[in-house]
Amino acid sequence: MVEKGDVMLKRINTTQPLRTLIVEDSEDDTLLLVDQLEMEGGRSVDWQRVDTEKALTEALQQHWDIVLSDYTMPHLSGMRALEVVRQHDLDLPFIFVSGTIGENTAVKAMKSGAQDYVMKGNLSRLMPAVARELEEAQQRRQRRQAEQRVRKLSLVVEQAADSVLITDPNGLVEYVNPAFERMTGYGRDEIIGNKPSLLKSGRHDQAFYHAIWETVTKGEIFSGTLINRRKNGELFYEEKVIAPLKDEQGHVTHLVSTGRDITERVKADEARAQLVAILEATTDLVAILDPDGCLHYLNNAGYRLLGFDPKLDLSKFCLTELFPERIKQQLQSEAWPIAYRTGSWSGETALRRMDEIEVPVSQVLLVHRDAAGKVEYLSTIARDISERKRFEAELQHQATHDTLTGLPNRILLMDRLSAEVERARHANNSVAVLFLDIDNFKRINDSMGHTIGDALLQHIADRLKAALRPNDTIARHGGDEFAVIAGDLPRSENVLAVLRKIYSAFERPMSLGAQEAYITFCTGIAIYPNDGADVEELLRNAGTAMYRAVIAGHNQYRFYAPEMNARSHELLTLETDLRLAFKRNEFVAYYQPQVELSTGRIIAMEGLIRWQHPQRGLISPGDFVSMLEESGLIMPVGEWMLSQACAEYKEMGLHNMRISVNVSASQFNDPGLLRKISRIMKQENMPSNALELEVTENIVMQDPAAAADTLKKLRTLGVRIAIDDFGTGYSSLSYLKRFPLDALKIDQSFVRDLTHDTNDAAIVEASITLGKKLGLEVVAEGVETKEQFEFLRAHGCDLAQGYYVSRPLSKIELIDLLQEERRW
Repeated sequence: MVEKGDVMLKRINTTQPLRTLIVEDSEDDTLLLVDQLEMEGGRSVDWQRVDTEKALTEALQQHWDIVLSDYTMPHLSGMRALEVVRQHDLDLPFIFVSGTIGENTAVKAMKSGAQDYVMKGNLSRLMPAVARELEEAQQRRQRRQAEQRVRKLSLVVEQAADSVLITDPNGLVEYVNPAFERMTGYGRDEIIGNKPSLLKSGRHDQAFYHAIWETVTKGEIFSGTLINRRKNGELFYEEKVIAPLKDEQGHVTHLVSTGRDITERVKADEARAQLVAILEATTDLVAILDPDGCLHYLNNAGYRLLGFDPKLDLSKFCLTELFPERIKQQLQSEAWPIAYRTGSWSGETALRRMDEIEVPVSQVLLVHRDAAGKVEYLSTIARDISERKRFEAELQHQATHDTLTGLPNRILLMDRLSAEVERARHANNSVAVLFLDIDNFKRINDSMGHTIGDALLQHIADRLKAALRPNDTIARHGGDEFAVIAGDLPRSENVLAVLRKIYSAFERPMSLGAQEAYITFCTGIAIYPNDGADVEELLRNAGTAMYRAVIAGHNQYRFYAPEMNARSHELLTLETDLRLAFKRNEFVAYYQPQVELSTGRIIAMEGLIRWQHPQRGLISPGDFVSMLEESGLIMPVGEWMLSQACAEYKEMGLHNMRISVNVSASQFNDPGLLRKISRIMKQENMPSNALELEVTENIVMQDPAAAADTLKKLRTLGVRIAIDDFGTGYSSLSYLKRFPLDALKIDQSFVRDLTHDTNDAAIVEASITLGKKLGLEVVAEGVETKEQFEFLRAHGCDLAQGYYVSRPLSKIELIDLLQEERRW
């Protein structure tokens, strides 16, 4: 028996159940219907009973094979149910099954869209009625689909661009589409009932037409070109296909002719021969290309300009392959889109000959479309403008460069400074403008002559170019004044490195004919953005600073901002002292302990460099490391720090502890790094597992592939490797996973506020989790409070380093601390 309920049930497990929607208020009657369908139909029934309009509407969202409905129900009438079903699907079979429906009512229901009715007292009619309606529903759907296909095909034929003409087997026209009317000028009324011979032009003999008729009446397809005549008398060329339609017995019932007016194409073919002769005679390159841009034709001038062998297969070359890479990008991003949008593009490019020589050309690119708007082909014309370019370049150089020294003049100086200021504005950097006035130049010029003076200016220009960076601009500002633009300065103080290079370049004397002389300058310096936000203001203020330097005496420099003069003097003095510090052994090693959070014991320490200045006292790295990098001292000083840490590790008698040392970018990129570390470890008898090298995140991400190779080589020495300042760079997790790392150090900027900044706390927690997932030891830097310490301990961080544990200590102070055996 079928169990009661309003949901779909399935009693017989067959592959294709009959899906039946039953509109019935009586559950017992519903079960009787289902039993009857399954017993008589021999298949399972998926069914659902509904008795309200809402339930019916929701149920119709599913697929059903048939709907059975009572006629009289308390919540929904059978006629309303029929109306709802028909609004949803015109073809879904609908049968009334009722005990109250009369003959007149049944007729009304049938007229309203029901397929049949069955009395509840005579359910033996149910299954035959259902089977019949299912079959008829399928037929209705097939007829409807066929009708839709016919309508679509009719629309296609009516809207086709090609002409369509249909005749009976005797050649009498039965149908033409609008394209035929447009092509021939004849209307449907004029052509239907006539023969296509109405279009004869007299250009073909009778044998030609006889051959066509013989072909199609045999049931074969004719394809060819006809010269026909329009209604207005004009001749036109038609590309025609005539295909016979056959019935089931193979007899030809109709002939279908499709045609396309190719008059323009034929005329173009006739004109092409004349055009080719003209193209071959021109001295400009002319090329025709397919829509993909590959060569289809190249004239003789093109072969010569490109250095092509006349026997070369052009189809192997596309237009973009004839240009250097930069020009190719210009064409793809600018020329092609404009040409395809507007039909043409013109501009100056450069072709690349077969011998790799670039040839500047003035080029026009044209896109040719057919009548339907489809790109048919491309063409391009290119004229060699090498001579013009050489002349223009010479004029441009003369307009923007000093004739005597070859340096940029004031015009180009202002242009370059404008570009540097804009770049610095986006990068948040500084730009320095330096005006250099040669001391005593007038005396040299007057006493030794203008020839010597001119030669001196040329030599000065050469020395300045040799001393400064390629991206710095050196200009002759006029007379005995030079100007320098130094960009990409992270800090204002970085201009001192530029100033030092200039002064160093003139420490050697210069030849003045048979004599030698030392050349000095008075220099004025203005810095963007502090001393001016635009070009004119910066140049004006640099000039003002230079005049102050001139007033101060020979070989002086002055900043426009007074506070910079004192600061620069301090920095230059400090830099001079720094160069002597290494020779005088003024550097010392300090150590900051690292505590294991799980035990509270010191198990490691980081080696930190300090400068014991004879007058200034102990100087921290932040005040001099950047100078070490700029002066090139970072390499020997970094090597000293590593050697010192290893030596003092042995002197302090440390056991079961490790010491970490920072590796700078210059050291990391040093090809001899591996050899130097290996030598120091052997020399100091340093256990490999006791040494950890710290490399910042930004260093390894500059060239991840090369960094991975260097790290793997370092790992062969047995040393540990840690990523320092983690979270401040732009690490790719996929690279971090590939690097042979042992530890990552969370930067102190995240640790500092973690107890009252939820974002920092989340970053620290995520970093710890990431480290654990990658199998790395996690060290937190900058731990200054007990709350930070306990947070890190609670979240599974391995080590903590910072002033809460201890400030950096000298060797003696560290030994005293370790002897206390203190726990945190």
